[in-house]
Amino acid sequence: MDWDSVDWADTFRRLVLFAFKRRQGRGITGSLADAEDIAAEAIRRLLDSEYAGWDPKLEPDLLRHLGSTVNGLISNETRSARLKVERSLSDPSVFRSAERVTASGDKMEEGDECQRALQLLEVRVADDELMKRLLSLENGGVTKPATQAMQLKVSVEVIYKARRRLARHREAVRRELEGQGSSANGVSRVQNLLRS
Repeated sequence: MDWDSVDWADTFRRLVLFAFKRRQGRGITGSLADAEDIAAEAIRRLLDSEYAGWDPKLEPDLLRHLGSTVNGLISNETRSARLKVERSLSDPSVFRSAERVTASGDKMEEGDECQRALQLLEVRVADDELMKRLLSLENGGVTKPATQAMQLKVSVEVIYKARRRLARHREAVRRELEGQGSSANGVSRVQNLLRS
């Protein structure tokens, strides 16, 4: 196989979209960055001699072979997630932790403060369409500048400038919330949210 003849950029793009749709179809939440990781792993396995090689006689279409690898990676991911949930539910400390949270009510207050912080931030960026869309992507878990640029169809430089403007707005919201005397736990959680 002449690897130089493969259009890797197009192959990677198509694999990422395939992985993203397959994950959504299985009810797995995640960002485009997660799909990029899966696509990159499929290509790595294709080129790594440690894994079973691709036989063009059995599967002449390289993209179909890579898609099959993506399907296997997603299956492993869902199986691993199920096992984690099963283990965590059988752990008695999970129940003790849930009881503490329910008794204290702190998490509810934190959630309200995070929601308030997001509302304040959304108001501050309401007149800037790019920052509104950027904030929406970040809230959806898409945090890599290159991925944001691709999804918003702008250059990475434009994304970096928008992220700097957004950081200034986040800092202003953080100061405003501190001035309103939010609870200590809530402020630390909101500060983490506003740093992203």
